[in-house]
Amino acid sequence: MTTGNTKQTFETLIPEDAFERDTAEGTLGAEEELWLSDPETAKLAGGAQKILAAESDKEFSGELIDCEIEANTGVHKEPSGVANDLMERREILLGHADKLDRLLGTSGTHPIGDWREQEIIDKPHYQRLKDKLGWLIRRNNTFSLHVHYAVNGKEKSVYMFDRLREYVPHMLALSVNSPFWQGEHTDMQSSRVLIFSRSMHRAGMPEPMATWENYEKYVDFAQKSEAIHALSEIWWDVRPHPGLGTMEIRAFDSQADPRRTAGLVEMTAAVCDMISAEYEADERLPIRPTREIEENKWSAQRNGMLGHLTNHETHETIPTRQALENLVEEAKLSSKRNLSNLEAMLGEKTESERQLEVWRETGSLAEVVREISGRTGSGF
Repeated sequence: MTTGNTKQTFETLIPEDAFERDTAEGTLGAEEELWLSDPETAKLAGGAQKILAAESDKEFSGELIDCEIEANTGVHKEPSGVANDLMERREILLGHADKLDRLLGTSGTHPIGDWREQEIIDKPHYQRLKDKLGWLIRRNNTFSLHVHYAVNGKEKSVYMFDRLREYVPHMLALSVNSPFWQGEHTDMQSSRVLIFSRSMHRAGMPEPMATWENYEKYVDFAQKSEAIHALSEIWWDVRPHPGLGTMEIRAFDSQADPRRTAGLVEMTAAVCDMISAEYEADERLPIRPTREIEENKWSAQRNGMLGHLTNHETHETIPTRQALENLVEEAKLSSKRNLSNLEAMLGEKTESERQLEVWRETGSLAEVVREISGRTGSGF
């Protein structure tokens, strides 16, 4: 960036050795966002900063608002290791929630949480976003599961990024868990998508990159224009994480049932294994245009597992559940992972469907909140 005769230099946000470290390919990690609620009113309630003051910042971190806390795993070879870490973190958080007189839960959105009542935590990153994005960032009371898959090689990471976009609708459909927003039934199986990736720029479905150079050019543009100060301010459904050398899947609504969370980690591992095998065998497949993937993403957002997805080759639609079953069977040809939790999920109702059942049976969103919290604490 040049002003007059003064040249301002920038140190790129992308590490020079991005995706070229000794990280074991295919290793996994995850971050899970959870909420705190008042047990009497069932509304969102603060307390995350008190928990963070008492716990390791390697295992827990703050996420925008004081009613939200993020649990972070270590790096593991298999999905089961990631799932075990998340269970251990939940047990710790359940203890803190009990001491604070809070319910602990997680879902893509909180059924009755009011964003106007929440306090943005006192961290420079979030205060900067508050100043820059204003109302948009303050209303972003959403909760998701992010899963990381380690990749070796810059160009391979771009192919992985471009291909994974095609499966965002499948991942969303299986994980939908947010039919309510601000106390209202939205007619969406995932209102998290509506609130976050449909309203925030640099969020949602990204365009394909094709080459590492194109990714570098985009980051250079966003950084030099001062649109971003960190790579974490790019919120795509799938994004490269050069600092960790991973592909980060951000398409999932968070799950109350820890077994379903384990299944989503298995899904990430298997699909990434499949794409990695394509690349290594030099059997690369076509990269789908964003406009086509968005049609499937809309169906997943609106209908979850109860809708239809369109085949990109034939342009014919098939039931979403069948599309998921086909994808899992295809991924199993390349992946040797244990996919038992994932396979069990394919025959179950989604957590959005469960929320709607409780609401129709009780007529109370407060009871929906309590039921979510009960499932979040199950198995301990």
